[in-house]
Amino acid sequence: MNCDTWERGGVPVNMECLSALIETANPSIAVRVKTEILRQPLAPGEWETYAPMIAREKTLQTVLSWQNSGGYFSERLHTPPSNSKVWSHEGCVRYLLEKGFAADYEPLGRSLSVMLESGWGRECEGSAAAAAFGHGIIRASLFAQAGLCDYDFISEWIERAVQSFRYIADAVGYEDVAALNRGKYAFIGEKRLPTVYSMRMLAFTDGWRTPENMDMMEVAFRKLYEWLPIPPTYIKAKSRLIAPLGTICRPFNRDLTEQDGYPWFQFYEMAARMGVLGAAPFAAHLDRLMERIAASGGWFAEDYGKAGYIGWSGYSGIALEDGWKIHKNRINDFTFRCHLIHALAKNALPAGKSRARLE
Repeated sequence: MNCDTWERGGVPVNMECLSALIETANPSIAVRVKTEILRQPLAPGEWETYAPMIAREKTLQTVLSWQNSGGYFSERLHTPPSNSKVWSHEGCVRYLLEKGFAADYEPLGRSLSVMLESGWGRECEGSAAAAAFGHGIIRASLFAQAGLCDYDFISEWIERAVQSFRYIADAVGYEDVAALNRGKYAFIGEKRLPTVYSMRMLAFTDGWRTPENMDMMEVAFRKLYEWLPIPPTYIKAKSRLIAPLGTICRPFNRDLTEQDGYPWFQFYEMAARMGVLGAAPFAAHLDRLMERIAASGGWFAEDYGKAGYIGWSGYSGIALEDGWKIHKNRINDFTFRCHLIHALAKNALPAGKSRARLE
């Protein structure tokens, strides 16, 4: 079948595939194909047509049923209740943002506002592990993704995120960042590796993108490519060794396989949004993924399982389609995400802002 294509970075993008996503996929995917992949503004009134359709979806209605009168989703910030199908507050907020809603959507606005109140950290407050990890970056990354950047804690966590990559850029080898401690690697002093939250902070903000920082990032990503995979590394807190979850230690320096799962997609999307993927060796693996997709008419042809994709948390979730038991819905989500990462890698969108602060 002959399909209209257009070139991005030497890899043809199948316009027939993208048109099919707009016409037949979930409304959230349709909106984001137009605005984030094709870079076309929505027509006047178009979002007002899509938004009620999205709000009526079964999964979204279930998520809204978990929100209490104060605005908090579920009972916990970062980890869902044990043996529960309810997502964490963080996961629910991420889901609404990824579905295309902004802070002026009342449930989302309330879920962000409540994070400015005392006790917003729930189970993380008073936790030695959360303190060592720095759970404030969870809130900061959500506010950054919502475009709400006029808060002091945003600039604080942006600088910490930049510094985590600077530690890599300044190091000769991994032994300059971590050392063996009782048979386990522990960070040296205040040094830390970036986490997925560090990447989100930088993916959704712009102010840090000076020429000097972008040059430093290119060095850091080239070194990271050589280091991966990195052994589990701990934070030393007094006499304890605490695992900093969310570090970017996995083998992202290889082509996508089902085993790599959600973390691969998240790493590549955030690196693309940061504007650093195109200049790093990681880009070759994205190019080979897009070659596989081009050979399948523009569609993601591999049928991966649902683990890590349909439940939303700090470390999972890409499903925008309802009903992942339906093969077509799974393929729609994977196809959209691949084309999105590719578009961002070749021409990163400015982070932009919806509003500087909540009203």
